[in-house]
Parts: sequence; C-alpha cells; structure tokens
Amino acid sequence: MKRSSALFLCALCVLSAGTSTAAPVLSGLYSVGELGLVDFSVVDGKVVGRLKSAQQCVFPPETQVITGVFEGNVFVGTVNLCQEGASCSSNKSYPMLGIFHGDSIAAFIHLENGCSSPALDGKSLFFRPATLEDKQKVLGDNSASQVAEKKSKKELATIAGEAFQEAHRLLSDQKYGPAREKFRQSIAADDSNWQAYLGFALTEIKLGRAQQSLEYFDKAAAAATASRASPQNSSQIFYNRACAEVVLGDNKAAISSLRNAVKLGGAALYVDDLTTDPELARLKQDRDFMRFASEVQLAAKKKNPR
Repeated sequence: MKRSSALFLCALCVLSAGTSTAAPVLSGLYSVGELGLVDFSVVDGKVVGRLKSAQQCVFPPETQVITGVFEGNVFVGTVNLCQEGASCSSNKSYPMLGIFHGDSIAAFIHLENGCSSPALDGKSLFFRPATLEDKQKVLGDNSASQVAEKKSKKELATIAGEAFQEAHRLLSDQKYGPAREKFRQSIAADDSNWQAYLGFALTEIKLGRAQQSLEYFDKAAAAATASRASPQNSSQIFYNRACAEVVLGDNKAAISSLRNAVKLGGAALYVDDLTTDPELARLKQDRDFMRFASEVQLAAKKKNPR
C-alpha cells in the first residue's frame, strides 16, 4: 500500500512535547460505536452514560448503558450490550477497559464464547464526540445550529488539524481503530480535507473493512478535485483504492484504479511499487496486470532512459 508523502510525512515529524496533566473528561453527547448516541454525566463520582438514540441495540431511551471511572487516562467500567448467538442472552453487561485519546476513547470488551454484538467493531467500542449531525438527531435543528454557531471557522480548523495530526501518530503506531476515530473527527470538523478521507479509508482496510473503505476513497477523490489537489497527490487515492480492491478479489477494478494512479502520477512514480508492493502480490498471476506492469516499465524507461 503506497502512502502519500503529503499525507504521511507528518507521522515522522516531531510533535509538540507538551502534554496535558488534566484529568480526562467524559461529558455530554458521544457517538459510541454502533450502540448509538450516549449522553455522559458524572453521578456520585462515577461516569454514567444514558442512551439517547439507539442504533444497533434496541434499548429504550435513557437506558443506562455505560458506567465507569477514570484511573489516569484509563476508563474502567461496564457496558450493556445487545448480543447474538445461539446460547447467548439478548443483552448482557460486560466489563470494559478503555484508553482515553484526546477527547475520544478506544474501549475493549471480551464477550462470552459464541457471542457477538452488532454494537462492536470486533472486540472494540469507540467513543467519539457527537457531530453536528448527531446532535440534530437528539437536540433538533435549532439547538444543533446554536451549538454550531459557538464554534468559529478558525476553531473548527484547529480541531480538524489537531485530530488529523493525532490520527497520523496513531496510524504510524499501527493503532488503526483509534486512528480511524481521529480521522473521523477531523472530517467532522472539516469535510474538505481529502487527506483525512484517505486516511480513514486506509484504516478501514487495516481493520478488515475493505468494502467500506471504497466509499471513503470516492469521497477523498471528490474532495481532492474540489480542492484542486495536484495530480500526483490525487494519484495516491487510486493506488490505495487498488489495494482495497485486491483484498476484495476484484482484480479488474484494481487494475483500472492502478491505471488511473499511473495516469495521474506518472509511470516513474509507480514502476517499482507494481512489482515490489506485497499488497499487490495477488495480482502477479493476472495476465492483464502483468501486461499493464510491463507497459508501465516501458513508459518509465522512455521517460528516464539510461
């Protein structure tokens, strides 16, 4: 998988060494995985989360679904989940351990053997601050608009930038779930950044959600066009989309995406990757791909003859 230098260079930069020593705060409306929208408050020294808008789990509004406390930056508590499985109860409360990142939490739950929950991403449950769209579902259009008015464009740009930089760091550390949430936060604050869409798509692939990643590659391409990104930068979107299509076993679509990448970025940029990138290894038995790779090698030699 080729990583855009424009997108991933910052992962190598030295980030600010200053860290906050303030205790984590979990308050207000959050989107909690596929569980739904949860309103958090502190009751008798404990963090309590009540469901405001259910998504995958059909619990009544105001159901207390999460309870816990912070121990440093670790959230220790319980979560009530709906679940599936032949010998599983329809819902059950499970112990939960979460790591606080910025204003989000990546939590991990171990379900009973044979059970699964549609609210989880594997064994993970991600808490992220509710977006404006989320708030509209609960607060109504007028209240949501008032919330939006409180944040200026400058503040939103700062939020988007900080989330984007944190996503880089997490992605570099191979913490794909938390990275995805940070890319999501960046997009929520600034939906014009094609690089955030690309980063989100890459984390989707790493989390085994290649099919879902295609939507975000499309959004990245649209945002790149709207922002007049350079052809070379835009080419990265198509190259990485091809990697997702290889995972999905769609060789024809993958080769088409690679053609677009080479058309935009140039043969010299990709000639080596086509033969050395392990994520394209499945294509090496495809005759159309081998013919295409030969064409790229020839074009690269004509461009830079030795």
